[in-house]
Amino acid sequence: MNYLAHMVVGTFAGLDAEGMLGNFVGDAVKGRHVEAQWGPSIARGIRLHRALDEASDRHAASQEARRVLRPWCGKWSGVVWDVLADHVLADGFDQLTPQLGTLENFANQQTNALRNQQEAMPLRSQRFFEAMVRHGWLVGYANPVVVDQVLHAMSQRRTMAFPVSKGWDAFEAHQDLLKSCARDLVKDMIQWGQTRVNPCLSGGEERQPAENDLSLKSQPVG
Repeated sequence: MNYLAHMVVGTFAGLDAEGMLGNFVGDAVKGRHVEAQWGPSIARGIRLHRALDEASDRHAASQEARRVLRPWCGKWSGVVWDVLADHVLADGFDQLTPQLGTLENFANQQTNALRNQQEAMPLRSQRFFEAMVRHGWLVGYANPVVVDQVLHAMSQRRTMAFPVSKGWDAFEAHQDLLKSCARDLVKDMIQWGQTRVNPCLSGGEERQPAENDLSLKSQPVG
């Protein structure tokens, strides 16, 4: 799942401001001993981020979506799916998360909480945060044009990543199915997050980068 989905699930999991920071920088933090390095509150967000990545990757909706995307995007189908799922969440934010208000207000709340802790972020997370705010990605992901532009920018990260640029075409070709998969995933991950309100349940080990990792959730794409 991508940034917006992580923020939504983190909210339902009851993360405090420091936990929100940990959830945001989760991809940029390496190693298992995060409590010693970051303290318990930030570490809880980091572990929640890792556990959410693992749970969402295993979810049947994600498996089905990657199967559908694979003929278009090949080994990059998981990377593309993260972006497309965030698009469906942003586009249907009011219906999928009515408890959280409008997408604009939620994005502002998250951005303000993170801005107050920006200096504590790893450098690459700071760079991504600045780009995210500058380009308005949290809200912009509701816009198909923005999503298509992001996918094309991502496809230029590596020589062999061209199939990522076909992500939006794949989405349009299988829109009903992929929207259904994304909605199912978001709803189930929200419920999953609600079961992890107890900090002792936040667990989660570092997810090892795959061969096709573009570091998309930790690097600016525009």
